[in-house]
Amino acid sequence: MEKAKVIRDPVHKDVFLSELEMNLVDTPVFQRLRRIKQLGVTNLVYPSANHTRFEHSIGAAHIAGRIAERLELGDDCEVLRMAALLHDLGHGPLSHTSEELLERYLNHSHEDITLRLIQSGEIGDLLSKSTINPSDVVSILSKKSGLSSLISGDVDVDRMDYLARDAYHTGVAYGVIDVDRLVNTLDFVDEKLVVTTGGLRAVEGLLVARFLMTPTVYLHRTSRIVDAMFLRATETAIETGILELDRLHQMDDVDVACLFRCAMGYVKDMGSRIDERRLFKTAWHQGAGEISNDLQSAFRKVMADVKRWNKIELELAEDAGVEAGYVILDIPPKPKYEEKNALVFDGEKIERLDHVSPLVKILQKTQKAHWSVGVYTPSENLEKVAHVCEEIDGYL
Repeated sequence: MEKAKVIRDPVHKDVFLSELEMNLVDTPVFQRLRRIKQLGVTNLVYPSANHTRFEHSIGAAHIAGRIAERLELGDDCEVLRMAALLHDLGHGPLSHTSEELLERYLNHSHEDITLRLIQSGEIGDLLSKSTINPSDVVSILSKKSGLSSLISGDVDVDRMDYLARDAYHTGVAYGVIDVDRLVNTLDFVDEKLVVTTGGLRAVEGLLVARFLMTPTVYLHRTSRIVDAMFLRATETAIETGILELDRLHQMDDVDVACLFRCAMGYVKDMGSRIDERRLFKTAWHQGAGEISNDLQSAFRKVMADVKRWNKIELELAEDAGVEAGYVILDIPPKPKYEEKNALVFDGEKIERLDHVSPLVKILQKTQKAHWSVGVYTPSENLEKVAHVCEEIDGYL
């Protein structure tokens, strides 16, 4: 690959991009990623977590290139790098924080939007004028290619970069992984992406890293509170006509902050609270180990019914004598650790990681401890809301 541009990266050091890759990076749709934080609102917990989807995308392309060169993928090397470079184009503001809204209101995931952006507009034009067929990039990202597992799989370049990058920028040591070892022990056997036994400890380390980063960073209680505040404010902005639906996926973090600041009423207040870090507090909280199976099942049903979810919040607020919108029920999806499904090849047979690793079997038994449900409200309402939440099962 022609080394047209070198970029200094704190995680990977020197990263080289070709002329075509630089042209793609210089498009407005890619430059927008500079204004979308990788970890959303987590910088309110870890002040240095201001890294963005921009540098993550470049880092993912770098790792993809290293793997492709080691596996001698030839012409597929450039296509794989393009797929990794462009894989996050469709992210909405604050990254995964807005994902729920994109799917609920537009019936699109960020992956769907990414594919559309690659096939049309300036990105599609640049690819079409080069030796790269946009449909080949789309094939990889839509999981229709044998190379798809390298971009979105159990052990992929996406998580190799974001775990290392998130650990670096949060200062949390748990996310440190052995990228070099993973790169050098990945292979394809019978058209399946595998890790050879020499990389067993490295892929275990990948799973352990995400297992530890999940409660420490990705599901940190304060981050969840801010996420919930952002979601309720954005929902209100959409439902009251302040925010046009078809603009949401085009916006960045700056756009959202400006919208909140220029709004009135509830949306403006929530934006001010986030800006000034006057956050809601936890009135009620229970982890998976404290919640009965019946109650867990009830919470899962609420997750699938937004109207019912909103009704419960309104009832909790009304019974506590609190203004609507100032009691938030937070039910996050249960974390999934796909790395346990990674395939390990010992030279003769292929087995899943969770079948050959005693460590992974132990983690599987404890992973449910990372899931919990919370109810949040401003500090002045804590006692009243905590009181009504004592009978929370009656609202479900």
